[in-house]
Amino acid sequence: MTVQSKGISAERRTFLNTAFEACLEAANSQDITTILDTYAEGGCLNFNGVIYDTPVKLAAFHLGFGSTNKGMLTDLERIIVNKSFTHDSVIIESRLKCTVEIPAGSAARRTEMRSYVIYQFDAKGKLISERSVNDTGALLPNVVVPRLDSNWSKDD
Repeated sequence: MTVQSKGISAERRTFLNTAFEACLEAANSQDITTILDTYAEGGCLNFNGVIYDTPVKLAAFHLGFGSTNKGMLTDLERIIVNKSFTHDSVIIESRLKCTVEIPAGSAARRTEMRSYVIYQFDAKGKLISERSVNDTGALLPNVVVPRLDSNWSKDD
């Protein structure tokens, strides 16, 4: 893992890292109340452009996505590749390994997706903004694409 923190004091970096580690610990607990407690009042999650900005919406996302190991994804494993700091944020690039069943009822399969998250914290170390962009294409079913060669016709 690489860490970048140019221009950020050691004290500030420690504060941000402690806040981030608390979020990670809450996520690893797979307890929805613990996860929600990491958000500041009015805190929100932007997941691939979809906003979850109330406790009910945040809970629905985390339950549905798999943060409690019961949603769309199970057996989540986060491998942090890069961690960067700004004055009020921690920026994480990671690989998420998970088990997925898409479409519902299909055979479960292991996959991996890239995830980029900016965690922005208030003065108390609570999340005011979590902006997450994920390469969710890896979650789609594997489709067998026929080989196209010179003998192919539209009637095949």
